[in-house]
Amino acid sequence: GDYRGGSSEIAFKMQELALAEGALLRHLRTGLVTPATDSRQVMMRQLSRHLLGLWTSAHKTSLSLLRRIFPIGLLNFLESDEEITEEERDLLNSRDNLKLVQTLQKSQKFSINVQYLENALMHWKTRVGLEKEPPKEDDKPVILRRRREQVKITLNWKLFYARFYNDHATAALIWNYKTREELKEALDAELRAFNVDKELGGKHDISWNHTEFEVHYDSLLSEVKIGDYYLRLLLEEDDKVSKIHKPYEFFNDIYHRFLLTTTVQMRCMCLQAMAVVYRRYYEEIGTFNDTRYLVHMLDKCSDRQERDRTLQFMHSLLKHKKNVKLLLDAGGVKILIDLVSLAHLHTNRATTPFQSMFLEAGGAVHEEREWYYGNKEKERFGPYSLREISEFWEEGVLSERTKCWAQGLDGWRPLRAVAQLKWTLPCSTGVALLNGTELSTLVLNMLIDICSFYPSREEDGGIIRPIPRAKRILSENCLPHLVQLLLTFEPVIVEKVAILLDNIMADNPALPRLYQTGVFYFILMYTGSNVKPIATFLQNTHLRQAFRQGDSADTAINSILSPLLPSAMIYFLENHGPAKFSEIYLGEFDTPEAIWMSEMRRTMIQKIALHLGDFKPRLMCNTRALYQYMPIPPIGYEPLERELFCSIYYLRNLCNEEKFPEWQIDQPVKLLKDCLEAWKLEVEKKGSDISIESALQTLGLEMNGEYLPEEKFIRKAYFKLANKYHPDKNPYSALIPLLPY
Repeated sequence: GDYRGGSSEIAFKMQELALAEGALLRHLRTGLVTPATDSRQVMMRQLSRHLLGLWTSAHKTSLSLLRRIFPIGLLNFLESDEEITEEERDLLNSRDNLKLVQTLQKSQKFSINVQYLENALMHWKTRVGLEKEPPKEDDKPVILRRRREQVKITLNWKLFYARFYNDHATAALIWNYKTREELKEALDAELRAFNVDKELGGKHDISWNHTEFEVHYDSLLSEVKIGDYYLRLLLEEDDKVSKIHKPYEFFNDIYHRFLLTTTVQMRCMCLQAMAVVYRRYYEEIGTFNDTRYLVHMLDKCSDRQERDRTLQFMHSLLKHKKNVKLLLDAGGVKILIDLVSLAHLHTNRATTPFQSMFLEAGGAVHEEREWYYGNKEKERFGPYSLREISEFWEEGVLSERTKCWAQGLDGWRPLRAVAQLKWTLPCSTGVALLNGTELSTLVLNMLIDICSFYPSREEDGGIIRPIPRAKRILSENCLPHLVQLLLTFEPVIVEKVAILLDNIMADNPALPRLYQTGVFYFILMYTGSNVKPIATFLQNTHLRQAFRQGDSADTAINSILSPLLPSAMIYFLENHGPAKFSEIYLGEFDTPEAIWMSEMRRTMIQKIALHLGDFKPRLMCNTRALYQYMPIPPIGYEPLERELFCSIYYLRNLCNEEKFPEWQIDQPVKLLKDCLEAWKLEVEKKGSDISIESALQTLGLEMNGEYLPEEKFIRKAYFKLANKYHPDKNPYSALIPLLPY
């Protein structure tokens, strides 16, 4: 019977009795899996559902049984406030008294019409002697009796039933035809066994052992489940599809599984899941105190897939500032720099015409010999190319413990501790998830995130000293390797490096020496179109380099870009900002303030490539190679040979009033003075008194009959003298006698 109006004690006894007699199990089967082909079965199914709602209301034992029968993802619908739609509502399966009354009232419209006709014919009835009929009992209004309920159904069973018959494939729930059949078979088997036990029990009272009943879904055994969630689906769906309940506990469950598992595939899946969960709930989870262990694991890792998954997880950890400090304390930046340099080995990227031109200008590409190794007798062998080192490995000459060295390494290291050899030789296993470019981009994003937590200035504008530790680490031994990533010519890498360098060098005491890394050569060789970050970096740094003694009032002379770009472009960068400069740099312009075209850009890249020589091939052999800075001779541009630049204008175009009428002149008095000074210099200009033979003699070269020496020999001789006389390379250069010109 319906005990909703009874006391709570009676309700509890009825709930306990429903469990002991197996009534809950029987009605669960009827309410869920019994087909409803006629009205009687529909009524029985609805009655079973109603009883289930009453027997499980606020009853811990019954709710515990449901958790052993149904997946937690399905039971979550019972706690949901969501309403079912009209399409999901099955009116045949529920008795809605209000709906019945409304339907009855609609059917009474015809009775109202009869009453209207009866009133109209009232006088006719009086004349013929007919008496008015007394009102019928059925005409009384229908009044719904409001039942006093002590036990209320608080769970959202309507939504549960609606979702029960749907298929689900989310991180929280996998439910389909197969799982419904497995549930039906388990319920049927338990009911048959209980009925047999009751028959065999005779006169004894048989109670159902509900505390041990549990449904196992064999179709889900192949799915990796941690806590209440399936990892495969969690990793496949978007971040906002499944809301994770108790993310802190779930994250710890995944990490515990990660520590216990021995298979690489499972470890990678756990790392990926932890990255997803922490990225979404890092504020609730808080600090990951094992960040130091994760850095150590990354350093010792020898599987490419595990390496990439570890980096992705570490990137998620950087959302929390305390994790950033733990990574810095563990020396994680050094390991990241070793990995980011692997971008030089990514040879599958597309080659642009400018890049092939760079290789042509730099001369024939040949195998560079950079590597040395030692044996147990402490003998040293080398140098060898990377291909030869690979052959030695295959022949068994080298092992993981063999000590190796190349320029850029801080001493002899075991082969397994050299990132380039470790990840290129067969000593590492697995298939990488990320290629060299993607790996480098990920690491650069991590370094940008690290720097974002440590600004160079206070909110009131005060410069922070000492410089934040993260930027100090990056601006010391790591800076050359970051700068040299520009030579990958990969658009996303070049853009990220420009942003990172701009962040590191802001108010950095090392900024005046930045030019020694070759950054201004490398960055101007970039052939892509996303040059605004590059222009921003150039504007913030080009006038702050200590490459010459003394100061000049001329902005172009004070700029490190003066040998590379025309003076007009340097002034344009200063006067109009990065956006306008980028527009000029990428286009074809011939105006009073700028003359620049693609052919001039090509000439600049050719000259820089010629100046760098074989450094790019060296990087492909040894990603840790260091560039030896050498000043570049000023680049001459053929379109500017007949142009005279004064102040910030090309005079020929400025005087062309037909093409440039009423061109605005800033500071006309200064322009007039500069024109007079330029005219004076032109009058006093004298030809060079140095012959070709004298110049070659200074370089230590001789004429080859009637021909000049090859350009590569001239470049090497110039490089040797530049190192000899450059104050940063040779602090005693002031004591060396000056060259004869």
